[in-house]
Amino acid sequence: MIKRLTALIWLRTQVLLSNSTLLATILLPYGLLVLYNQFMNADGLHSSYMVFMCLSLAFSVSLGSLTSLTIAEDKEKKNLKSLLLSGVRNGEYLLSALFYPVIIGLVTIVSFPKIVDADFGKNWGAYFVVAIVVGLCVILLNLLVASLSNTQSQAQVNGLVPMMAISFLPLFSGLNENISKIAHYTFMGAYVDFFTKESFELSFETIGVALAWLVGLFLVNLIVLNPTRKEIFLAKLARKAV
Repeated sequence: MIKRLTALIWLRTQVLLSNSTLLATILLPYGLLVLYNQFMNADGLHSSYMVFMCLSLAFSVSLGSLTSLTIAEDKEKKNLKSLLLSGVRNGEYLLSALFYPVIIGLVTIVSFPKIVDADFGKNWGAYFVVAIVVGLCVILLNLLVASLSNTQSQAQVNGLVPMMAISFLPLFSGLNENISKIAHYTFMGAYVDFFTKESFELSFETIGVALAWLVGLFLVNLIVLNPTRKEIFLAKLARKAV
């Protein structure tokens, strides 16, 4: 198992390094963070807001696109079928596919505050918990998008609305009360609350909705990624639609 997983991750590395579009997508949020920080945070008083504004963009663009497009490309080029027929197990394939999104997500979560010298004081622990939970939700959501798409183009279309919502919902939530209520019931709610409420404290009440989304997305992915369960799930949806 370890040898197959190592080989798959090495293959992912070669594909990633040879794909300039994906590399640019991963680096784009970093460039925007540096640019915004240079022009909008010259006095260093808005560092937390810079992280708030750019971290959600990094999650949706970097983690989301990397997850959905990588798996959709494998499905489109029949690589997934070939790998499974060659003896690679579903779990090994998924671990290799999610390896770089998780690693890049952790690097982004740690590096963004450092780049802009943001200081969360006693709330560093809450920051890491909220950011990691939200990042995992984004990855699982895009894994679901990729699982329901047969081509890269289809994955891009299907993932457009989630990408836009994750990128801009936090920003728009402060402009409209209705949008704020919508954000509260998504996994981005804890993210918005952490950056906008000075009294934020990590508790089940503040992180519970995001954890529920995390568990729900995990379970739905288990159903969709299992061919037999997927057929049952889609059949039930078809009956309800009728």
